[in-house]
Amino acid sequence: MKKIVKTVTLSVLALGLMMNFSQAESLWDKTKHAVKDTADKVTETATELVEDDKTSISQQRHEIDVSAEKALSHLFELSAEAKVLYENAAGYAVFDSREFAFMIKTGFGSGVAVNKISRARTYMKMASGGVNVGGGVKYLQVIFIFPTEETLNHFITDGWNAEGDASAVGGDDSAQLGITLADGTKIYELVETGIMLKMSISGTKYWTDSDLN
Repeated sequence: MKKIVKTVTLSVLALGLMMNFSQAESLWDKTKHAVKDTADKVTETATELVEDDKTSISQQRHEIDVSAEKALSHLFELSAEAKVLYENAAGYAVFDSREFAFMIKTGFGSGVAVNKISRARTYMKMASGGVNVGGGVKYLQVIFIFPTEETLNHFITDGWNAEGDASAVGGDDSAQLGITLADGTKIYELVETGIMLKMSISGTKYWTDSDLN
């Protein structure tokens, strides 16, 4: 009788262990599946974010390129000299900028520098600041026309900080608009009314955009 009871007891214990193990195994399987599903979702989300980021960068580049082409077309309509300079130039750069002019004038913008020979495009940023009297917000486009690859490459690799090496020429004649730098680079500023006669490039810096290149 004791042997029977012992055998039954052991059988019950064994069955209980098997059930507990089975339940534990089932729980483990569920846990593994849940972890795998979560990992898959995280991977999928991360992939989507990367793809969205790439799309965003591509879209930003496209918008800058389109804006640059429109600015050049507008410039050529206003200045025959600018078109001739462009046709003989090694490269150019176009920037869109918004100037916030209150007590202190600040400006921020983005643009692209293009090598006409290699067709390489370098996306850049700009910022400016200085004392100003008055108020308002002004949208303008700054266009550089580089006579040589050396002047273009120097602008791209070293950036540029407007200094006192520019000789400003202004007048009613479109051939006298803009600013000519010592190295032969020509700079134009476009506003809604046309090419600015009196330009101010002091305190303006240009540098490559690490996010878009």
